[in-house]
Amino acid sequence: MQTGLAALPSDANGVPFDASHVYASGNLAADMYANVTAESSGRVLAVRLYNMTDDPGMKDMLSFLIARDTMHQQQWLAAIEDMGGKEANLPIPNSFPQEQEAREFSYAYFGHMTDGTIPQGRWSEGPAMDGRGTFSAQASKPMGGKPSLAPARPDGGGQVQQTSKSGAGGILGQMEGAIERNI
Repeated sequence: MQTGLAALPSDANGVPFDASHVYASGNLAADMYANVTAESSGRVLAVRLYNMTDDPGMKDMLSFLIARDTMHQQQWLAAIEDMGGKEANLPIPNSFPQEQEAREFSYAYFGHMTDGTIPQGRWSEGPAMDGRGTFSAQASKPMGGKPSLAPARPDGGGQVQQTSKSGAGGILGQMEGAIERNI
């Protein structure tokens, strides 16, 4: 692409900027937390690069970028505070009435260890971060029933074996059998 040395909205590889890396959920609090996470990830990368080089000019530039990531994290956190802080903003979205949640799962940590042990930590016991509940821990277990899968539509382009539960080697029967064995 010829630009006559004019500035171009693109990345270092020449890929045009198209806002594909801009994340907007429609929830301001969620977006501010996403921005903190993005700045944190950028800072991690800059710190790793800083520690990998001995070039003074590179260290100087990376030191600047690391400092800017610090400021940007603080800006997003200040915006969250201006919106009432985590107490006012969590859970996200806070517009859904928590009494309509399946509250028995709102603060439950599910352990997925094959030996049945549950790792203990701040995330699995004690008061929840939002002050509205108490963490508890339990071993995970299947909560649904045996699924009843419908055959594929005959005009859907599937194999004959997929369109019938019966039949030689019917895939639906095989899938249901596999699911049943794992329940």
